[in-house]
Amino acid sequence: MTAFSARPYRGGDDINNLIAFATKATAARFPALTTWNPGDIVWQLGMWPASSDFSRTVRIWDGPAGVAALAIFEPPLNFEFDIDPSLGFEPALANEILGWAEERRRELLGAEGEVPKAYAMLGESTVSTTALESDAQKVTFLQMNGYQRVGRHSVRYSRLLSGPLPEAHLPDGMQFKFASEHDLEARAELHREAWSVWGPSSFSANRYRRLRASPLYDEQLDVVVEAANAQLVSYCICWFDDANGIGHFEPVGTHPAFTAKGLGRAVVIEGLHRLRERGAHTGLIGTASVNAPALRTYTAAGFEFRERQWFWSKEMP
Repeated sequence: MTAFSARPYRGGDDINNLIAFATKATAARFPALTTWNPGDIVWQLGMWPASSDFSRTVRIWDGPAGVAALAIFEPPLNFEFDIDPSLGFEPALANEILGWAEERRRELLGAEGEVPKAYAMLGESTVSTTALESDAQKVTFLQMNGYQRVGRHSVRYSRLLSGPLPEAHLPDGMQFKFASEHDLEARAELHREAWSVWGPSSFSANRYRRLRASPLYDEQLDVVVEAANAQLVSYCICWFDDANGIGHFEPVGTHPAFTAKGLGRAVVIEGLHRLRERGAHTGLIGTASVNAPALRTYTAAGFEFRERQWFWSKEMP
């Protein structure tokens, strides 16, 4: 056991505690990247159903200065974790986190059903996590514990907002707006359609309503493109970390019937303008390495490659 106390995520004030944890980690590592920006925390936890048993999926380690570490297990086989950078890479704490995540994976072996398409290439009997290329301590720790780097990774980009930004151009008849309470069903449907290429999505209007009530959410940074017939066809959510002056995109999507029209580039550029108006000096975005359309879109919007975030996987006995 470590000197830190472990407990499940309880909701309520905990979301603000985790936002503070991610904000602190972002500041400590900047200009290098970090595991979670504050908006990542809000988006990821907001995506879970209201009935979720967080005692099995989200674990917090508290220390004298607040949250010392966070681990999120995404059934059936993937987890992410981060440790407060001010603690260094605490080996005993990291081992406790790893033990918790691997135990969650063991509970599901043989009973998890179909592995989601996004994780299929990792192997049905594995447990997996990710690490940034620059995080040498985390990489070494995973290697020492039997994890091997696999060929799948995500790509992280950034863009400075101090210089000129291109204008966001839309096809005739389309316009930008921000999602409002009147768009709940249509906005949820757009998300489901945009991500249908990766498998069925359970994102609902109720879940979207809960997300809108979360800290950090700003409906004017929930940018959508509306077609002439009032259909919502492309979108992005921007999260503004005002303490660090960083804007972060999560997620970005376009209806499959409206791809290859430059809508993704346009909605992201519009998001960059809105973030800069709020005082952001840097924009961050990322996607899976296999998502070739997104890679082209973000480069076309002026983002520059920063680094890769590799998957690390281990066979479970």
